[in-house]
Amino acid sequence: MDSLKTNKSKRLSHILTLLSSGAKLSTPELVDALNLTKRIIQLDFKEYLIPLFDNGMIYYDYSLKCYGAKTNFLASTLLSSDELAVIALLKAKSKDKFSDEGFATQTDALFQKFEESLSNSFYQETLVENIDDFKTEIIQIKNAINHHRAITCTYIEKPRNLYPLKILNLEGFWYLINYDLAYSEIRRYHLNSISDITILETEFTFDEAIIEGFGNAINAFYEPHVEPFSIELFLDAKVAKYFKRKPISKTQRILKTYHDGSCDIELYITDFMEIIPTVQRYIPYIKVIRPDTLAEIVYKNLNEYMKAE
Repeated sequence: MDSLKTNKSKRLSHILTLLSSGAKLSTPELVDALNLTKRIIQLDFKEYLIPLFDNGMIYYDYSLKCYGAKTNFLASTLLSSDELAVIALLKAKSKDKFSDEGFATQTDALFQKFEESLSNSFYQETLVENIDDFKTEIIQIKNAINHHRAITCTYIEKPRNLYPLKILNLEGFWYLINYDLAYSEIRRYHLNSISDITILETEFTFDEAIIEGFGNAINAFYEPHVEPFSIELFLDAKVAKYFKRKPISKTQRILKTYHDGSCDIELYITDFMEIIPTVQRYIPYIKVIRPDTLAEIVYKNLNEYMKAE
């Protein structure tokens, strides 16, 4: 508890965790538990914790003479208690007499915008998988990733022992990229199917280049242990402008632009199935320039489809 007495960030994080668990905290109890003065506890709430949210998330119950909060409010945000503690300190700092005029208002607006983006309000209007049902799991996994800790969990009703590496959205679905110790290989597990997470004390290291490589993945067919190879596509003008605004992958680059707005592009993949769904979705406005093997597979798929008709 000594660190909570001297480290304000850790103390605020500790209190936030207690409040989220449903605890009702009186000033005398906190004074005894943390070995602090009544004034410090009161200032923690008045200057940092209560102003953290503008919707009464954290409050003082005069009838019970204690502080409380909406139970499990940490699960309603992708921010951890440690991160919220830092934001509370920043918000308070922005309001002191040494801050520039208007800085406090800008800080509050920025935090509100950040919270709204994490609340998934935008994603609920799109085809991206809604994360509301597994926010708690995301927070736990994110903390494990940040601290390079192994986890145990249940995935599709089976116990797993994993090194969590990266949370990734592929074609609208959220995945945990992980190293599964039972299979000794990197795997992709659908986040919504992961439960019963426990963060272990076991620390691990992993090749950062492999982890970063997933940033180039187009979909779940990305193969981390395959050397990426180049392909070239022709984009008709009718679709070229859309793929210029939103590239197929981070590796995409324009090789040649034609007078009508169409273009040739190059990108790197690890498996043909990374790009085949996109090509087939936009036929006849996308054509394979190379390699010939990819063009042949797409042609064969089209023939099979026409036969089924």
